Amino acid sequence: MTEPRRIPLDRRVLVVREGRIDLRPERGAVLFPLVGLLISGAIFASIILLAGDLSATLLALILLPGLLLAPFAAMGLVYSVIGAAVVVEKAKESVRFQQGVLGLGIGTMELVPFWKIDHIAVEDFEQGVNAPGPHPLDFRAWDIMLIKESGKRLPIAQVVAGASGDLIEEGWDRAIDAAEAIAEMTGSRVEITAEIESEEPAEPEPKPAKRAK
Repeated sequence: MTEPRRIPLDRRVLVVREGRIDLRPERGAVLFPLVGLLISGAIFASIILLAGDLSATLLALILLPGLLLAPFAAMGLVYSVIGAAVVVEKAKESVRFQQGVLGLGIGTMELVPFWKIDHIAVEDFEQGVNAPGPHPLDFRAWDIMLIKESGKRLPIAQVVAGASGDLIEEGWDRAIDAAEAIAEMTGSRVEITAEIESEEPAEPEPKPAKRAK
């Protein structure tokens, strides 16, 4: 069995296996929920240790943040470990768009059979397109979209890259690799509507000097 291929995207990673593709949170996404659980644990431990020294009102005020933080941190931890935003399964011939953190990344929001997919599109993300002159956002970004035969557009993921030659090329390659992997497994095609970076124009040849009269 071949090792899964990982394609880094914006805040997520596309994990390509034989017969299955998962769009999952990055490995570092586990950090914040884990910190939240540690903070909640510290709050509950402090309440146990100080229960005899503090008033009921003060204990309730200390307990409230822990009660709010703990469930969200726990759901975030589960989502970062086993959750997935999009699942492509060749055996089931379907693409599942799943819920986010509140749904633990396991509840299906939309199910798209392969035969209903028209193509996978790679498009410019408006806020990442360089405009002439001063621009507040010095990066390029692309959207990877699933386009159904009905015309419905479902966003899959984004790729963001710094607005310099090598970084743009590397980000563009990741966007294309991800789109092609999904298209290959779903039996569809990739359609590129994004502006493709062109090579720098060659410098014009110097004109011959005029002869003195």
